[in-house]
Amino acid sequence: MISPPFRGLLREPVGLYYLAGVLKAEGISTTIMDFNIQQPIIKDFHKYLRKNRPKVIGVTSYTFNFSAAVKILEEVRRCLPRSITVLGGVHASALPGEVLRRTDALDYVVIGEGECTFLELCRRVLNGEEVKDLQGISLRDGGKIMINPLSHRFVDLDELPLPDRRMLPLEKYPVTSVQTSRGCPYSCIFCNINQFYGRRIRLRDPKRVVDECSILVNKYNKDNIFFFGDAFTINSDWVEEFCDEIIRRGLRFIWGCETRVDNVSLSLLRKMSMAGCREIQYGIDYGDEGVLKLLGKDISVAEISDAVRWAKEAGLFVGGFFIFNVPGENEETMERTFNLIQKVPVDAIEVNLLTPYPGTPIWHRPGDFGMRIINFDFDYYTTKRYVMENLNFPRDRFIPAFRRLLRRLNLVPVPGYQPEIYDFLERPPRIEVWRRRGFLGPLRSLFKAL
Repeated sequence: MISPPFRGLLREPVGLYYLAGVLKAEGISTTIMDFNIQQPIIKDFHKYLRKNRPKVIGVTSYTFNFSAAVKILEEVRRCLPRSITVLGGVHASALPGEVLRRTDALDYVVIGEGECTFLELCRRVLNGEEVKDLQGISLRDGGKIMINPLSHRFVDLDELPLPDRRMLPLEKYPVTSVQTSRGCPYSCIFCNINQFYGRRIRLRDPKRVVDECSILVNKYNKDNIFFFGDAFTINSDWVEEFCDEIIRRGLRFIWGCETRVDNVSLSLLRKMSMAGCREIQYGIDYGDEGVLKLLGKDISVAEISDAVRWAKEAGLFVGGFFIFNVPGENEETMERTFNLIQKVPVDAIEVNLLTPYPGTPIWHRPGDFGMRIINFDFDYYTTKRYVMENLNFPRDRFIPAFRRLLRRLNLVPVPGYQPEIYDFLERPPRIEVWRRRGFLGPLRSLFKAL
């Protein structure tokens, strides 16, 4: 299985750990390649494929690195034309027919959560059984693209094997990632995660999460963990039990998480700090309540202020995500958002532009929100590029206003995370899928020949 390269904060492909775990539990041999840390020379990639001759090659991708996934699939097909290729992830799940039309190098798309479907697909392929009636996949059949119905079966997260960190060089990742939940009951117009994992929140047993942390701390000497789930603090009782278990076991590591401002309290944040939490990231998004309502956020400015203040009182580093070029925006709402950023004591902010990811309401119905999509090139869908236009705050007004805002914010780069937002009108840097052989390579060959 392969995770294509992308630009952004480097994190482990945890979803591939879980897929590998269910495959290995059924006796199916598998490996993982993360091109972000194991970027091969194309010749070496071909050599690896010919040596191992995998029968099934699975690739995952986001929207913004879909083109990189396609390049990998095409090289796989060129090298091993009889192997089965599969694409999964949020982008392929939202546009299964379109991604199959994009390249003949792709055989199947796994739609939605992949553990059950991908396992059954591999089992049938390896046993020479019929695949085309499998629920939750898209495929070609006689030149026609078929999109099979979903099984509507979601896995019990506590039944999944714990991630086997030996499958990748863990030391190359700056932060270790642990998933605590799947699913999201909220209705943000720019998010497609509940289309992928469903609306029902599924929390892992907090003791099992701490088991995973214990392995990371004691076996791999990791002392910095980031917990990701769609709302870490959505269930305060779960968080309390999780923190109590860390404290009871005497585990010492620092950790961070991301959550909503309406899911925290001062007492909960203090408990998290006692258990080692040092950073919390809030999806604040905007500083005007009318705009927040249009975004489907259903939070207030007062809740934002309280959540940030409480986190600082608990001794936490606070990050805030903000989105501009949004429905209902104008110069006045932008100014209110700038004033909020100046008022609340956030330690770091990330500035994004509204991006219509496939599967989201803003993708399917932009006109309902007074927006229109002006760029369908997914390479631009990084949240740092201007790909939509607000019909009531058009380009000729938005761009100068946003540039003024960026100058006033004076964003400072941090290691490994540059503020690309300043280049929001430029083409994104190309993702290099294959590592280029260094210029010294030919010289060394020449010296050997001499």
